[in-house]
Amino acid sequence: MMVRATAALVTMALMLGGSVRAGEGVKERAVEAAKKAAAYLVKQANADGTFGKSQLAPMPGIVGLVLYAVAKCPGERTADEKAVLEKAAAYLLKCQQENGAISLPAFGNDNYNTCVAVMALKALNDPKYSAALEKAKAYILSSQLDEKKGYNKEEHKQAYGGIGYGGSKRPDLSNTAFAIEALKELGMDEKSEEFKKALIFVKRCQDNLETNDVPAMDDGDDTGAFQYLPGDTEACSEMGMVKTRKGKEMPKPYGNMTYQGIKSLIYLGLSEKGSELRRAWNWIKNNYSVKEQPGGRGDEGYFYYIVAFAKAFTAAGVKELEVAGGRKVFWAEDLSNHVATLQNADGSFANKTPRWMESDPILSTSYALIALDLSVQAMGQK
Repeated sequence: MMVRATAALVTMALMLGGSVRAGEGVKERAVEAAKKAAAYLVKQANADGTFGKSQLAPMPGIVGLVLYAVAKCPGERTADEKAVLEKAAAYLLKCQQENGAISLPAFGNDNYNTCVAVMALKALNDPKYSAALEKAKAYILSSQLDEKKGYNKEEHKQAYGGIGYGGSKRPDLSNTAFAIEALKELGMDEKSEEFKKALIFVKRCQDNLETNDVPAMDDGDDTGAFQYLPGDTEACSEMGMVKTRKGKEMPKPYGNMTYQGIKSLIYLGLSEKGSELRRAWNWIKNNYSVKEQPGGRGDEGYFYYIVAFAKAFTAAGVKELEVAGGRKVFWAEDLSNHVATLQNADGSFANKTPRWMESDPILSTSYALIALDLSVQAMGQK
């Protein structure tokens, strides 16, 4: 009788457009999943400060992700965990190049690696890393495509203000978002000239006819969502193409970049009342999902997605959201509940779809742990 009554209440709540709060213990289960993930990662530690045995193990970005995820895990770090994190931090310092990048030539992706390493070292909150962090900051800033690199905001609308994989390489929203977050961790002010330039690039990645001045973006559907970079059809077609209302082939808007766009706009100081954030959140409300990346292809990039998702909600200070149909959702509970179902018995996570290296359990477990960390943090603030 009690089961029938509970089911009836659930059904009634959904019919009325509301949502049913997850039962007691959601936060506790998320903490348990996070600790299992952290324990798995710590067990994969190598003597040199790296993790795992794959060819990716020496990549500073992988080491940095593990360090960051475990450092942020709920609860106090044990002596063994602290020792592992110290070794990982020492490894990152060994990877720092003369130009300040924390990277290795064999792997490239200098900006990604450096930004992740910066966030990892900052997470340890130890002044002994200050000098290395200042050098890394200088490298990230040197990678921005602006007047110093021969770019100006009118002639180079698809590139100005952005940051790419390193040096003068083509910019994109993913690399730029990582750089913005790392620089914010290092105390960069939203009123700085560098952030003002970055804001120009981020806004130009949005399918928003009200604010985007890139001619190649004029044929979009004005969804408010974000794409990989402004108006470059070939580079943005990773998730496939759609025919717009104007009959043009344009890249599909998708979740990874939209959440990265939201987070970046907030970090850059844009008002939540502005068209950019208001329209982006509207797209999220109509495409909310914790089980798959909206606009994506299957499971591709799922673990990257849940980190972008959790960081955007965290940056916005949003705990609850009314989505399409008037249903209210509690993202941290939704996300942690689903992510926990993907965890393997040994505490690891791995994507069956190998694109973007997510079949590597060290990478995907780190992503999952970061998302769980943020979910637990959000639930603790209710």
